[in-house]
Amino acid sequence: MNEIEVRELAPSEFKEWDLLVEKTRPGTPFHTSHWLEIYKDVLSRDIRIYGCFRNDELVGGCPIFVKNIKGILKVASSICSMTDYCGPLISESSSPKTNKRVQENHEVLNSLRKFLCTQGFDSINLKFPPGFEDVRPFTWNGWDSKVHYTHYLDLKENVDDNISRTIRKDLKSATEAGLETRIWSDPETYYSLLSKVYDKQNLKIPLPEKFFEKVFDLIRKKDIGYMLVSETPEGEAVAAHLTLYGKKSTISWSSARDPSFSLRGTNALLYYNEFLDLQSRNFEYMNVMAGNIPRFSDFIMAFSPKLVPYYSVTLENKKYSTLKALYKIAT
Repeated sequence: MNEIEVRELAPSEFKEWDLLVEKTRPGTPFHTSHWLEIYKDVLSRDIRIYGCFRNDELVGGCPIFVKNIKGILKVASSICSMTDYCGPLISESSSPKTNKRVQENHEVLNSLRKFLCTQGFDSINLKFPPGFEDVRPFTWNGWDSKVHYTHYLDLKENVDDNISRTIRKDLKSATEAGLETRIWSDPETYYSLLSKVYDKQNLKIPLPEKFFEKVFDLIRKKDIGYMLVSETPEGEAVAAHLTLYGKKSTISWSSARDPSFSLRGTNALLYYNEFLDLQSRNFEYMNVMAGNIPRFSDFIMAFSPKLVPYYSVTLENKKYSTLKALYKIAT
């Protein structure tokens, strides 16, 4: 087996990275250099894409967000605000033998793991995308692991056969009130709805409006998703979904609903009509990122989805663990 070289990619190599993301099954829009550069441009984040090379061929890698905390701690993570997973990718092996494929994958992951451990990070957190199931090269070497959940709505099935009685009532209520859905590309409308959600909870929105403007611009330029809104008969948007396209699937990235609009059924109507729309375009499933928050999970379960696990691994040095423990005591 040839040795794997791991190094940071130069901007001139980002096109090669994006091709790997496109070809690799667990690759997501969050992995692409275009998405990562929005964080760099808007939030001035230190973002690095580490590539794994075998015989000068890019065979894997991982985006990493690097953060220095008060000059004391250097923290690495594969995710950032409103990106629930990203993590390592590996090119798919051409070998027909399972043991050979596992061996090749482990070789890439072990090389990446060893490289990250030499970069002076006090904490490293990698959250793998759904579909990336084998994280043993990390757990076998002392990394802690966690399981997370998302929901897949099967677009090959008849939605009317799977929705609950409560969803049926919500759909009837929304329809009788004259609510309608439509595709609309308007970041200002979405940000306004999202602001109302966070204001209601006395929380700060995790990302600025400029970030969403750039996301909408990327969606238009690269055709990687769309926004579906629910409107009153007067044309007022009361709920919206931002959906990204994956491989044979879609990712329900972010949603917002006007908390002052009391009528039930706005979200149910969005999901139902989005389901039908995506089904007509031959997507196989919707990845509804609602599995880790009880109230969202309870709602989406009414559509009879499949519960899908995905994983994260973490390594912390003694300094980080000690300061984290002291912080918890102090707060």
